[in-house]
Amino acid sequence: MSVFPDEIMTSDGHKLALREIDPADMLDLIEAAGSAVNGASASAWLGYAEMICSVCAIDNVPVQMPVTKEEIRELGRRIGNKGILALQPIFDVDSDEGVVDTAKN
Repeated sequence: MSVFPDEIMTSDGHKLALREIDPADMLDLIEAAGSAVNGASASAWLGYAEMICSVCAIDNVPVQMPVTKEEIRELGRRIGNKGILALQPIFDVDSDEGVVDTAKN
């Protein structure tokens, strides 16, 4: 990954503070994923989970690192579509397939 920004703005004006996911965080994501990492969509699921879990604050309100699939989903809902669109260029997400290409630890 090249330069990882400390924060980004969404098109609707929300500020997302970011943290770079480290190897220990990635292991936690894999554990939280459970059976989701066994299927054909494992790479896409982990890529989106990594992108979502990189958010550590929304509009200056801290968010904790999710530890379950449901917490990851809930944070994804809070980030919303415009937040995901703002995150995608940082993670080089192929918008046709929804797969993170270069955000590997």
